[in-house]
Amino acid sequence: MVENRNNEKSRHYSTFVLLLLASIAIMVMYVEAMAFPSLPKVMADFGLTPEDYALASWIVTIYLVVGCVGIPIFGKLGDIYGKKKMLVITMSIYSVTVTATGFSRDISDSIFVMIMLRGFQGLAMCMFPLAFSIIRDEFPRDRMAIAQGIISAMFGVGTAVGFVLGGEVTDRLGWQWTYHTVAPFAFVATGIVVWKVRESPVRMEAKVDYVGAALLGASLISFLVGVTEARNRGWDDPLIISLLVIAAAFALAFSFRLGRAKHPLIRPALMKERDIALTSVLAIIIGFGIFTTYQTIASLAGFNFGLDATQIGLLLLPTSAVTLMLGPFVGLLVRRHGPKWPTVVGLFIAVIGFSLLYMRHGTQTDIMLWVAIMGAGQSFAMVGSINMIIISTPVTETAISTSMNTILRTAGSVVGPAIAAVIISQNSHIDPLRPELGPIPEDIAYQVIFLISIIVVAVGAVVALFLTNKKA
Repeated sequence: MVENRNNEKSRHYSTFVLLLLASIAIMVMYVEAMAFPSLPKVMADFGLTPEDYALASWIVTIYLVVGCVGIPIFGKLGDIYGKKKMLVITMSIYSVTVTATGFSRDISDSIFVMIMLRGFQGLAMCMFPLAFSIIRDEFPRDRMAIAQGIISAMFGVGTAVGFVLGGEVTDRLGWQWTYHTVAPFAFVATGIVVWKVRESPVRMEAKVDYVGAALLGASLISFLVGVTEARNRGWDDPLIISLLVIAAAFALAFSFRLGRAKHPLIRPALMKERDIALTSVLAIIIGFGIFTTYQTIASLAGFNFGLDATQIGLLLLPTSAVTLMLGPFVGLLVRRHGPKWPTVVGLFIAVIGFSLLYMRHGTQTDIMLWVAIMGAGQSFAMVGSINMIIISTPVTETAISTSMNTILRTAGSVVGPAIAAVIISQNSHIDPLRPELGPIPEDIAYQVIFLISIIVVAVGAVVALFLTNKKA
């Protein structure tokens, strides 16, 4: 009787933690979904001109840069000192800075203040590997895969909510209210984590290799800045080439450091483990596919159909609905059959979605249907791959392992849109009947982007075939 009561309490607690972490994921993605669409309004408020767009785009870039640098450090600290502690720290910083960002125009006339605050917000990216790790530590093994599926589904849901609700808030009340509306929830969620979430008993006996972290951080900063600035300068710009060379040099130095440090940031043997190495490649591909799609569809819908941010969000709502429904279902498949085949099937479904987009994207109905198919595939692949990482990683290294996976997925999410932006800019023309719209992308640009995505995701499907199937 006592054992049944304890099991019921444990189940209620794990459900509570899942709902809390899912809500946090929606909260963060809600804000980030509106970062790019709101840039013109932000620029107008700060008195910037179209020539200052490259500067304003750092509102998005700095978030990714700081996040990617912080992820491995907080992941390692979570494995050593406790995931809850690190989650509370990152959420506290996020709550304060997301509140301040909403008042950044009142604080200063300089856009650099907002950019600085957005940089601190980037630590929100550290929440996700910590959340995945808490789920592994707290959830019964038979529910872990389903829980990971639900959390993964929240990325798509949060993005759609951001486009629809955030777009409406931005259009009617101003970009500041994107931050004002989420700030109270951020503080409440932080308080709930402090008072209600238990600290994980799982610990790793090690120290943080700050030299290795600095080398990895320098490599990531150089890479992310180089790739994002390539949109404005072009890939053949000397500064871009220099940054990418510097990124490669620091990455090489980091790899040497891993083999010589007493407490490396991540064990080389762990990254060499077959399934972790293959899933790391898949993380880049999944990030590439998801974010290249969102940027390309936003451009296509804006120019071809004249839709605003809110309407684009409505166009993507079926995709979010599919993602929400499939997340737990894929988790159930992973629990019963292992993560390999959901990952493989998902990537092949995504290839079908991209292929349909390549062949037909002339109407809003086409876009809605094909992106929903592609999103279904990516839902399968994302849930399968994150579970593959977790199953393949020792329990004491879950946070750092999922952190590295998040970094690689982020790298893919930066490279894909950057390539798409260059293709669009090089295949655009000014309509003499509507010169006020500026350069309008030609259809060939979208076809090339979708074709590249087909090839990249198809390679991922082949890579996934070499995974080892493991029961969750």
